[in-house]
Amino acid sequence: MVPSPEARTAAISKGATRGALREVVFGVNDGLISITGLVVGVASSQMTAHQVLLAGLAATTAAVVAMGLGAYLSTAAQNQYLLAERDREYQAIQSNPQEKQQQVAWHYQQQGMASDLAAQMTRYTVSDRQRWVSFLVKEEVGASLDHLDSPWTSALLMAIAVLIGSLAPIVPFLVSTQVANALPWSIGLAMVTAFALGAVKARVTDANPWRSGLQFVIVAAIAVVVGIIAGRLFHSL
Repeated sequence: MVPSPEARTAAISKGATRGALREVVFGVNDGLISITGLVVGVASSQMTAHQVLLAGLAATTAAVVAMGLGAYLSTAAQNQYLLAERDREYQAIQSNPQEKQQQVAWHYQQQGMASDLAAQMTRYTVSDRQRWVSFLVKEEVGASLDHLDSPWTSALLMAIAVLIGSLAPIVPFLVSTQVANALPWSIGLAMVTAFALGAVKARVTDANPWRSGLQFVIVAAIAVVVGIIAGRLFHSL
């Protein structure tokens, strides 16, 4: 059965949404883990709460800018690559349409379709030049031309995600002027946030939320331990 354009659009939209949510979750996690490790490390080196706060804010600013720019560049590069592949497929179809049509049929057969269904799907695919090119690019590159991400949107989402992840370990130092009071709250908020992120990630990937949450907590705990060790080591230098 040939899928309707509405069904294809809905599937693409759902995939794009899940992909964006997954990137946001990992962006928040990156900000959380890196800033938690830094805050704990600076606090363990016998710095004041004000110094810890300044270090955390400075690191957060750097992380937000760096991750945002990284997301922009990676998305722009991916779009350029996909568009170049699109142009190559257009040229190949123009120069040798029969071979490219056989290639479409081969892909469908590799998916386990019967010969008659593969032939039907091939005729449907090659009946529209844009659909034909999009199919070949997706099968050969593994990415769809139907939703090219905006580099600026990717950069903004990543920057906001990193900023949100960075807030948990920093907020207690905005409230308390004593490291002894702020640090336990900082670590606790980081652990709760890590578990919540793991649970959200599990919904995206259809995994067990408790297991995924625990995995994120373990990673956050490792960052805390490394931060403590590094802070005490640097303090003794």
